[in-house]
Amino acid sequence: MKARLALRLIGSLIAVAAIVSSPLPASAHGERAQESFIRMETVGFWDTHFSKTTVQQGEDITLSGTLKLLETWPINLSNGNPSVCYLTVVQPGAQFVLTNRVVNGLQTPQSMFCHKGGVYEYSMTISGRGTGTWHVHPAIAVEQSGTIIGPGQWITVNAAPGGFSYPVKLLNGQTVDLESLGTPLILVFSGLTFVLGMAWMIYWTWSKPTITRLAVSNQLPLNQDGGDAVGLITRRDHRNSAIIAGLTLVLVVAGFAYATFSYPGVIPQQTDWVTPPLLAQPATVATAKVTEATWDPKSQVLTLTAQVKNTSDSPVTLTAFRTAYLTFVNPTARLPESGENQMTVDPSGTVDPGQTSTFTLKLPGPVLLQEELVPVGKAQMEVAGILELNNASVRNMATVESSLTPTST
Repeated sequence: MKARLALRLIGSLIAVAAIVSSPLPASAHGERAQESFIRMETVGFWDTHFSKTTVQQGEDITLSGTLKLLETWPINLSNGNPSVCYLTVVQPGAQFVLTNRVVNGLQTPQSMFCHKGGVYEYSMTISGRGTGTWHVHPAIAVEQSGTIIGPGQWITVNAAPGGFSYPVKLLNGQTVDLESLGTPLILVFSGLTFVLGMAWMIYWTWSKPTITRLAVSNQLPLNQDGGDAVGLITRRDHRNSAIIAGLTLVLVVAGFAYATFSYPGVIPQQTDWVTPPLLAQPATVATAKVTEATWDPKSQVLTLTAQVKNTSDSPVTLTAFRTAYLTFVNPTARLPESGENQMTVDPSGTVDPGQTSTFTLKLPGPVLLQEELVPVGKAQMEVAGILELNNASVRNMATVESSLTPTST
């Protein structure tokens, strides 16, 4: 029994050592793991722009764009009323450093108050840190809902002479490099906590069959020294566990004490939230709604029927449909840019002043299937997004939503 347990323990230790010594960076961020209704009905992104796609370590990139918390926000997320948000950058590990963030012209280093229907124009500065090619997204984390990811971009970070450094000036005038500050101390404390954790795990799996015989362990009485048939966990076990727990407590207290006396001039953690100013919205030149949405599994086409009413005195064109982090462009209005997709619009997509027109939008299914954005067979079979409506000088972003009806196979 102990031989088998020893082999299992050795195998576990080898696996842990392999994971710790050679972690593999993630190449994606789980966008497809979120339900399609979460991605389609919560946040719309447009004009996402990365100033560079290749940088050296320490070189800055500006990530800018606009996002909107859609009016179609689901009732089962944040009780249907998002109120606290945090704009961030999603990346595969700490390969970039976020150094600046501006929302609607306001410096926003922390969380912010937000609301359904709110439009937020953002600019974030990130600095290349880890060498390699990484997939980077703008994203917004919403209290009680999670993080909603925007369109991504591959960015290559090349090595710089001397590597990466992140100098920061402290209140006392001293300049420190956050990239290496306190590294030896971190390694020492991490090593000590690892030793204590391993001692706890080995004690309760090597000498005591509490894990491998959990059903029996749960039935036997505790803290009795009347023999093996009476109690499994003895007073000696309690004493050894208390020693490990006590050493852990001493280590934690020593760490707090060291930090307190070594760094007396600290700033308390900041908890204030900001409210970005309202972004000036363009005049309304058109209104739109989607009256029907169907999915054909044979042709793999998502068809939307949209009604657009032109309320201006000049022609309005249906230019694009945006959902989640995807953009589908009407090719008769403009050509798709890098990362965008093409749809067909019948008729061409232009509405004369004062008129209401009905359009049939056909979205290619392969990209929607790849991103798992066809909610057939899901608890919420709905399609939502933003229709872009332009005239000669104004661009409107109209939120639309419709139930999805799959056609017969």
